[in-house]
Amino acid sequence: MAVIRKCNRMFRETIQKLILHRKLRQMDKWWYDMGGNSWGLFPPSFYYTHTEEEVERIAAETIAEIEKLINRLKQK
Repeated sequence: MAVIRKCNRMFRETIQKLILHRKLRQMDKWWYDMGGNSWGLFPPSFYYTHTEEEVERIAAETIAEIEKLINRLKQK
């Protein structure tokens, strides 16, 4: 009986994850359709799947990388 409960719980968790990922994809699609890709650094799903510290770190790394590319282009 415990095995059936465990399998049932795992099945429910899998379904919930699939539903969440579908909602995140839909949110990103709306974001792209509204022109968010030209104004935002990351799509909305990124902020739902990462902690604040991770977002700040990754954003800083991304901005530093972009600044390096801009500086390389200025030098040419």
